[in-house]
Amino acid sequence: MAEALHPETGEPKRILLFEDSDIFADILSETLQEAGYCISRAVNGFEGIKRVYQFLPHLIITDVEMPLFKGYQATRLLKSRRYTKAIPIIMFTSLSETRDRFWGGQAGADCYLEKSPDNFGELKDRVAALLREFQDIDFGAIEKEGKRINDDALIELVNNLLDTKLFQMTIIGRLAELSSKLESLEDILKGVFELLAYICEAGISSIMLKSAHNTLLSYTCNTGGYTAEIAEDFTAITRADFNALFPDFKAISRHTTDFYPAGDREKRLESYLSLPLTTGGEPFATVNMANSIKDYFSPVIGEHLSVFFAAAAPIIANALSLKRLAELQAKTRAAFARYVPIDVMDEIIDTASSASASQSETRNVVVLFSDIRNFTKISEHSNAQDIVTFLNAYFALMGNKIIAEGGNIDKFMGDAIMALFGAPRTLSDAPGCAIRAAINMMRALSQVDTSHIRLPESGFAVGIGINYGECVVGNIGFQNKQDYTVIGDTVNLASRLEGVTKEYRHPIIVSETMYEASKGQSIFRKIDRVQVKGKDTFVDLYGVYAAYTDEPHAEDIPQSLLLNRELLDQYNKGLKLYAMEEWETAKQYFSRALLIDEHDYLSHLYLDRSASHLTALDASR
Repeated sequence: MAEALHPETGEPKRILLFEDSDIFADILSETLQEAGYCISRAVNGFEGIKRVYQFLPHLIITDVEMPLFKGYQATRLLKSRRYTKAIPIIMFTSLSETRDRFWGGQAGADCYLEKSPDNFGELKDRVAALLREFQDIDFGAIEKEGKRINDDALIELVNNLLDTKLFQMTIIGRLAELSSKLESLEDILKGVFELLAYICEAGISSIMLKSAHNTLLSYTCNTGGYTAEIAEDFTAITRADFNALFPDFKAISRHTTDFYPAGDREKRLESYLSLPLTTGGEPFATVNMANSIKDYFSPVIGEHLSVFFAAAAPIIANALSLKRLAELQAKTRAAFARYVPIDVMDEIIDTASSASASQSETRNVVVLFSDIRNFTKISEHSNAQDIVTFLNAYFALMGNKIIAEGGNIDKFMGDAIMALFGAPRTLSDAPGCAIRAAINMMRALSQVDTSHIRLPESGFAVGIGINYGECVVGNIGFQNKQDYTVIGDTVNLASRLEGVTKEYRHPIIVSETMYEASKGQSIFRKIDRVQVKGKDTFVDLYGVYAAYTDEPHAEDIPQSLLLNRELLDQYNKGLKLYAMEEWETAKQYFSRALLIDEHDYLSHLYLDRSASHLTALDASR
């Protein structure tokens, strides 16, 4: 294996393992040694960091859950140092949740794989690929730096680097636990106030929300025990800030909930902070805090608060939506109670609920996958707060476009979205709805605020793959946890279609079944005919476009979704000749297409393929 040897010295490349399990370390070491690598092992993150400066590895493979420093901590430290950041790091761990992958990327890991014997082959492939990519490592500088670092200095480095990030991660983790109480807005807000006390000693705080029918919901938490008079003054200020943020909101009724009663503390409030809570880029509430200490809300506290409320805002918004839904259901139940007895209505609802919870069905569904290009690189160069804020805004914008066309968001997976059209709600034209949603998603990308994250040179881009076919739909899981989702080959192909958007350099690629169902409604361009991995059948791939270049308002559409009519005509003729193996004539048509648009990637692709076939044909004669 050429990647295992240094090209100049011929010596085996060095791989350092951070692994506390003796059994797994032995298996992993044996596997990599058989591939020709030189292996060393550290039993915890602290020992691993020290070993880096002694063993000078070309690559590191680390577990996450280890004694002393965890894999996240060790990775973040190494990736924050000038010279060790060049060493590629693979997280090979049993933690496979989406959030684990997200924080692995935030720590700086170059690759994240689930720890499983089935993945050893993929691990070796990733090792080889990273060793080819990461070759410029200054081992002399690393060794020199290691001589200046002792145990105490190393601990101080890690603590200084990680205190803030781990604190924020802990807060977000506790928020995730709190989200299980979404059915009660009061419980959610009480938990938010308790976590707020963990972040800073606000003394007195409030959250004011816009509810349905011009109702103002006000929740206060007087943990400092201030007098009723001071609390009333504080409330007056918070209402003024709320009214300033929402000048068009005219509260007809107000509901106030005090989690802590007034006390006898008469000390003046010297520091005050008011923040908007937003979801989908739109504010829906304010949070207000005050303290008796001057200049209390320092930049550090402010950073913690921004991270906290960026994560808390969607949870509060969802709880508020469920509260509104519960109120609507109560009113609906009361209205129908005039026509149907309460006990009969409850039986109907219970029967329907129990049936839907256990049944599944087979139906034709459109499955849409979208994914942000180069998100790993974006995560490597942006902090957690900015990534969370960015993803929340991005998901809200994309989700609204999907929902507007009748789609149902099945799940968010890291930076990816999986959406369904035709389940659970039946749509008369699910393929057409999905294509319109995809085009609207691409057109909306310019509205996503990317100013706080660092983008790669290629910029901000998204790929979308769509397939249409038969799926099994229903609730999958067990008694205590079920998800409504779809399974089947249709889902797998949709995911792969999203993956090839990067290969063919087109943002929206659909399957042949999608094309057949919508070819009279949308603009398509055949891209290729490929064999699906693990299948004997071939699948035709089609690119989707929003308009032709000569249509009105074409200037408002992204260039990647515009298609020149004449270019399409020349391209289609060339493609037919290419399929007939008339490669010389096909070259002429692809060349004509490139005279119309010299940057058309697909014409370049087939021109090169035709030339390759002709070269191979000449060589065989």
